[in-house]
Amino acid sequence: MDRRIINKILKAIGIDKEQIVLLQFWGEDSQRHILHNFSYEILSLGASPIEFQQSRLVNYEMFTNALDTCFNDKYYSIFDNIDIVIDICMYKAVVPLPKLAENKEKMNLYRKYMSTLFSTLSKKKKFVQIRVPSEENAIESGLESSIFIEKMNKAYDIDYDDLKKRCEEKASQIEGKSSVIIKTGANCELSLYLERRNWFIDAGDGDLPCGEISIAPVEEKTNGTVYFENIFLDTDTKLDNVILTVENGKIIKSDSHIFNDFLNELPPNGNIICELGIGMNTNIEKLTGYVVLDEKMAGTFHLGIGMNTLFGGKNECPMHMDFVGIGKLLFY
Repeated sequence: MDRRIINKILKAIGIDKEQIVLLQFWGEDSQRHILHNFSYEILSLGASPIEFQQSRLVNYEMFTNALDTCFNDKYYSIFDNIDIVIDICMYKAVVPLPKLAENKEKMNLYRKYMSTLFSTLSKKKKFVQIRVPSEENAIESGLESSIFIEKMNKAYDIDYDDLKKRCEEKASQIEGKSSVIIKTGANCELSLYLERRNWFIDAGDGDLPCGEISIAPVEEKTNGTVYFENIFLDTDTKLDNVILTVENGKIIKSDSHIFNDFLNELPPNGNIICELGIGMNTNIEKLTGYVVLDEKMAGTFHLGIGMNTLFGGKNECPMHMDFVGIGKLLFY
């Protein structure tokens, strides 16, 4: 990720002069040049960066030696003056080295630290997460490294002003509509109700790469069937030509025994349709199976299941997962 793209991303996030920006870097020492490049570009915008590294190797040593008196309330006061938090992820955030998880006592201390840290930082004006096009993230995506890096860089290298304008126009067109019918496949129709719920725009200051508008539908009023050409349960489990049946907001079954097994393993409220999203990023041109990209692709929709309390819903759940499809959306 070069500094030109980093500069475009930071401008899209909306960093103002004199703000203090915490750069939480999920990576190792050998990758710190990426962190420094973000700092240089923040300084060029007239703001002040604070570099804060979360290395898996260092965290293992730290929490192996830490006592339960470490990281008390006084520690978290150091973040009081932060305006914006940017997670820069060379790999999946929070996940520690497996050998730390083997030590139950130290792992519990690590969990408590991460939970309190997230709670503290999530209260800031903006909390943005950037997945760097890295080898580690490519492995998680299930894509070949060169393809992943190329597609991620292209998704980031978009005209953010134009993207924001198109997102705002689309949201304005459908704001106030009380319901939507999604037509997919040969004869599937899914009805969702949207009364008194608001559309959210992700055009640079949320989850990056960005490019979507989304809404939390009324949880108990979604009914019908919906067809997906592909559903990816993880990087190793791809299901083709799946029809889901939804009653009173809950996915009750599908025509795939593998998906039905997956349904049975979900936590409470995990089978509830919690989100409708519309992809708006024209620099993403093909579905890949990597939902982070696919759900932002212009011309797609996605349905989320699980938690939606962070964007206007009421469904509490320890997970959130999206399924991406192509269909016709009719708003009423």
